[in-house]
Amino acid sequence: MSGKILIVDDLATNRIVLKVKLCHAHYEVVQAASAKEGLRLVAEQRPDLILANARLSDATAAEFISALRHAEGARATPVMVLQTTDCPTERRAALSAGADDVLSKPVPEALLLARLRNLLRQHHSEQELSLQIGGAQPLGFAEAPPGFDAPGRIGIIARSRAGAYGLQTLLARHSAHATTVIDADRALSLSDTQPPADVYLLQITGAEAEESLRLLAELKAAPRSRARPIIALVEADAAALGVTVLDMGADDVITGHPDPRELILRLSAQLRRKRRGERLRAALRDGLNAAMLDPLTGAHNRRFALPFLQRLIETSQQTGESFAVMLADLDFFKQVNDRHGHAAGDEVLCAVTRHLRAHLREGDMLARIGGEEFLIVTPATSRRRAQRTADRLCAMIAQTPIAVTAQMPPLHVTISIGVTMATPSPTGPAPGVGQLLEEADRALYAAKAQGRNMVTFCARSAA
Repeated sequence: MSGKILIVDDLATNRIVLKVKLCHAHYEVVQAASAKEGLRLVAEQRPDLILANARLSDATAAEFISALRHAEGARATPVMVLQTTDCPTERRAALSAGADDVLSKPVPEALLLARLRNLLRQHHSEQELSLQIGGAQPLGFAEAPPGFDAPGRIGIIARSRAGAYGLQTLLARHSAHATTVIDADRALSLSDTQPPADVYLLQITGAEAEESLRLLAELKAAPRSRARPIIALVEADAAALGVTVLDMGADDVITGHPDPRELILRLSAQLRRKRRGERLRAALRDGLNAAMLDPLTGAHNRRFALPFLQRLIETSQQTGESFAVMLADLDFFKQVNDRHGHAAGDEVLCAVTRHLRAHLREGDMLARIGGEEFLIVTPATSRRRAQRTADRLCAMIAQTPIAVTAQMPPLHVTISIGVTMATPSPTGPAPGVGQLLEEADRALYAAKAQGRNMVTFCARSAA
């Protein structure tokens, strides 16, 4: 099945006709004969999309959508409204209430299915992001109430400058959005110093259809614009391109001369979707960082470090380059906590992390894998370079006072470092992660036993 669609319509004949079309397109169909029944089925069936008649016996489309947007589990479900007759006032009311699309009958079957595919694609993309971060609603990503949207940056792309500036004037008269007219030939070559638009309006005419479709495809592929919604404004002479434009990735299509107020409502809906997606992606990035980073010091944690080391072992077998594995441990760290408190100890750990990171190369890996123990991995490193690096780190920490609070003098700490070298052999087996850590730990133990504040290499290399 391509998804579950709930049809809400008083007339059984309307439901039957729609069901035949949708089932033929491999959708699972659920039917409701009233708004009340529709709300009940939404809670029970959790459809992927709701297709509702604009005029129900027990509610207007706006009333039904408003109830949906307050219902648990349906706040983000896409809703398409079908009008029996074209009524701009009714259409705007439905869009204001939160409808994702409003179409007037008769709707060509190909266009109806293309718009359904478009809405479901957007919805499933958001669902996947939500699932990866554990659900959007608990994190505060509920849909913002319509009418309270902050102005956005709108890029108008057209080959006719007169048409583009006419759109710019229309938007300036009816909204607070900042607009920029972008020449179609320069749309993909804008400077990286210029902020990209939040939403693009792309004008498509029959005379320039081929070039406009190619530009749409390129905008959806370009790194700076692929995550930005695109509303295609298709002139009447190119109306037949509506299905193609939607399937090529346009987020909405308006055919013919746009109603200014409806255009603003559709722009606002795309702005909300774009900002909601940004919040979801930011939350996902934060979650990934939390999974890989030590929350106190910001260094990588064991969960990141061990797979990193495993990948480096595999890479080194292919390249033949040796690398160094170091375990660094703060000397007498318990005394810092006992004498100055755990807050001071945390400050010391953070400062040591900053100093170590500042004296490592860009490709080196630093992780906190224990209370005061750090793992350092330096790819493409000879034994001599590893010795110099470890000696430099050891001396730098000993020579750098750490300011904890203004009420007490800076603290002086030292570290001991144990090092092992991984040197690939074309004939022998590759060392394992556990073997390398054990060898570095053995070298660290030797450094502690010999007086601390020093570097010791493992007596038996991992080679």
